[in-house]
Amino acid sequence: MRLALAAALALGLTASCGEPGASPSAEEPEDGLTLLSPRRQLIRLSVDLRGVHPSASSLDFIEEHPEAYESFVDRYLYDPRFVDRMEEIWNYSIRTRNGSTYFNPAEAGMRGMDRDRIADSIGDEPLKLISHVIENDLPFSEVLTADYSMADPIVARMWGLPYPEGESGWQVTAYDDGRPLAGVLSSTTLWQRYPSAGVNSNRHRANTVSRVFLCDDQLSRPVSFSRTQIDTLTSGDPEDVIQTTQACQSCHSTLDSFSSHFFGFWWEVEGGLFEQTTYRPEDEPLWRYQMGTHVSPAYFGVPTSDLREMAHQLAQDPRFVQCATDTLFAGLSQRNLSDIDRDERFAHRRAFEDSGLIVREMVRSIVTSRPYRAERADAPELQHLPVLKTVTPAQLEGIIAAKTGYRWTIRGRPVLARNIGGVGVLAGGTDGDYVTAPNYDPSVGLALVQERLAQAAGWHVASHDLARDRAEDPILLRYVSRDDRPETHRDAFKAQIEQLYFEVLGVPLDAPLDDDGEPIEAPEVEELIAMWKQLYSLDARPESAWAGVVSVVLRDPMLIFY
Repeated sequence: MRLALAAALALGLTASCGEPGASPSAEEPEDGLTLLSPRRQLIRLSVDLRGVHPSASSLDFIEEHPEAYESFVDRYLYDPRFVDRMEEIWNYSIRTRNGSTYFNPAEAGMRGMDRDRIADSIGDEPLKLISHVIENDLPFSEVLTADYSMADPIVARMWGLPYPEGESGWQVTAYDDGRPLAGVLSSTTLWQRYPSAGVNSNRHRANTVSRVFLCDDQLSRPVSFSRTQIDTLTSGDPEDVIQTTQACQSCHSTLDSFSSHFFGFWWEVEGGLFEQTTYRPEDEPLWRYQMGTHVSPAYFGVPTSDLREMAHQLAQDPRFVQCATDTLFAGLSQRNLSDIDRDERFAHRRAFEDSGLIVREMVRSIVTSRPYRAERADAPELQHLPVLKTVTPAQLEGIIAAKTGYRWTIRGRPVLARNIGGVGVLAGGTDGDYVTAPNYDPSVGLALVQERLAQAAGWHVASHDLARDRAEDPILLRYVSRDDRPETHRDAFKAQIEQLYFEVLGVPLDAPLDDDGEPIEAPEVEELIAMWKQLYSLDARPESAWAGVVSVVLRDPMLIFY
């Protein structure tokens, strides 16, 4: 109760604490763009590619050597956390991290195992193949043409995949039930996430392929019907109407030939795990009977024999390359793409193609561009640029964990990255089912999540750093001890508060100038010392007082906007 009161007081004081100002921009306007300072450029780069802030030493170095930016790009592109960020961005499109196991795990002999952990692994299956291709600098087309899949022990057991003996974690494997091997298009998880009702004849699945890999969601196409056509649609046989109505054929002429590839996945409605997840090669010809006029498998008019051949056609389609570029460009730039961005996106696509479809090279093109590093866009034609970006739930979780050692988990699962209890959605994330696009606009939900996370992390830091029997190095409170008081050690308090802002936000507090132009103490110092005294007066515990101070700094808007 007392800690809650202390946190509430800290919340009330946040508005009075000034926000550390931006350091000067590194460059004067050029072509309508003013770039961020080197320090802020590096923060943006690190948050986008690794999900954490740079180290203090890296920030000091880039400030002295702005030309080292591209060297940091090289380093961060090969940081192990880079592929985690790529998975996060691709999940906005493929949407398999939805928390579902689809079947009772007991059917696979996993009775008693944490069902949420099983759902995490299942949802990651297609994403791990994508990240495997990216991590190993393979041509991105291999996500469609690979003759292998990825599985950990849970996925292997659930979907009946071979798994290398004596191994652990995610390993290369392949389905052995006769299905065509076509990268992520062979994934059981993908087609459980996008099932097909009987009369749908796999069209849901076909549109998923079009939406994810060609960026063409056929459900979003504007199609109009006359009143006569509407009457026909509601009274006639659906398949006959589709084939004879011109408005329907604007989509179905290509969609249905896509759909014909998936009848081997035409799993029995009745039956359990095995019956509904085993591929049946003998069912591949069912398109002859299920589709209205026996639409044969093809890729935009080019006949194909099976799913694998269709996937190879898809991988050679120029729209596949542009869609992959747009997916990562949108995820890294936080833009709603339009024709305004066309020239910029094409430039990154050229870099992607010139590299042989290596994702790292396309990402390098994005993060080294001037628009990506812009702090301000003055030219009217550049007003669409989002020069202030907002952290995703996973980024917020990673930033706080790296700075404080505190990670918000429930039963060992990250609350924000895995959207436990909907907290990730509240902070602007997605759930894979109902909320399918991230929200990059500031929101009350994000502020509340940051508040709760800051309070918990602040207490974690204070209780650790001020523990009487602490043997490890302090996390953040390096200049004060539990016995220090503002009346006797004001310089230590001042140094600690200044260092907190510097370590948490990556930039020093602004020092106001007096009438003679000399720097004076930033107002945050006095305000937080006053707050410390108020919190300490409640229970005479330095842990409570410092927890409140740390939480205020962690709740600064600069932590979530970069």
